[in-house]
Amino acid sequence: MSERLEVELVRRLEVAHASRGAVAAVEHASPYQWANACHDLFEAGRIDVLESAVRYLHPKYPDLTYLASLAALFDVMPRGGPAPLAFCDDPTAEVEVLQRPDCDAVLLCFCACRGTLGLPLNFVHQWLGRLPVSIVYLKDLRDLWGGCGFPTLGPNRAAAVAQLAKMTREIGGKRIYTFGVSHGGFPALHYGLELGATGVLALAGATDLSPRFVAALGPLREEYINLRRLAPDYVIDLRDRYQSALHKPRVLIAYSANHPTDRRQAERMAGLPNVELVSINHAQHNVIEPLIRNRQFMPLLERLVCGERDERSWGDAARDGAQAPPQQFEVLV
Repeated sequence: MSERLEVELVRRLEVAHASRGAVAAVEHASPYQWANACHDLFEAGRIDVLESAVRYLHPKYPDLTYLASLAALFDVMPRGGPAPLAFCDDPTAEVEVLQRPDCDAVLLCFCACRGTLGLPLNFVHQWLGRLPVSIVYLKDLRDLWGGCGFPTLGPNRAAAVAQLAKMTREIGGKRIYTFGVSHGGFPALHYGLELGATGVLALAGATDLSPRFVAALGPLREEYINLRRLAPDYVIDLRDRYQSALHKPRVLIAYSANHPTDRRQAERMAGLPNVELVSINHAQHNVIEPLIRNRQFMPLLERLVCGERDERSWGDAARDGAQAPPQQFEVLV
């Protein structure tokens, strides 16, 4: 009964949004059921309906933490300037390509498990879609961290690299940037190196998947065991690869300072040329949410795609072999 009621609540919110009218009351609906209806809209990527719902419901139920969190996210959503590239996520699609006319930069976005970027793709696109780049969203629906490639792009990882290079050329890309969140962080770093990326941004992603290091972090997760079995050449320490690479992308790695595993993974890359660690005063793995609420997400994205001009201070130090100190962002959570 509760599930059917929440479906009805979603319908009422959709009708109110479409008509720009009041939300029709539903007898016996609790505040938590309204919040669950909002969560359903969020996961479905119905960002327009969700925002109007949150603006209506949050003042009515100010003590509900979830509604307050959603309101805070909408409060910092970019509003000015050109609208983001038109996009509506297809959850079943492994690869989604958005071309920006007259643009020679391409951003490859490696999603986390379940095809999100830590938050629903349609929501994060409100930031990514405003950047001066074409965008390719990549989802490893098998949850293998990109280690076996993407079936849409060919039978294996080598085919995926070749196809991504071809795809970026076909949409006019002369510069490649990669971005990844959680399970997408490692492929952002790995594919970025393979594709000669100009810059990489990884949020709470692994940098060392070598068996000895991962075993030292705690019990092995099933998806890692599968990855190690299916792609043993992929479970490596990227520090070694980046240290010996002739072309070294500029790398930003943001992580939660109070999340022990993420901190140890990030610190594996400390001291490498062109690598900067961005330490967030946060304890949870999902670091994109505090970055957004603290208004630090767009600046990081802009540093990624405009870094040649704007990062001279830390970039010069990195080229000299020095490590820029980790930044500390105070985040209230």
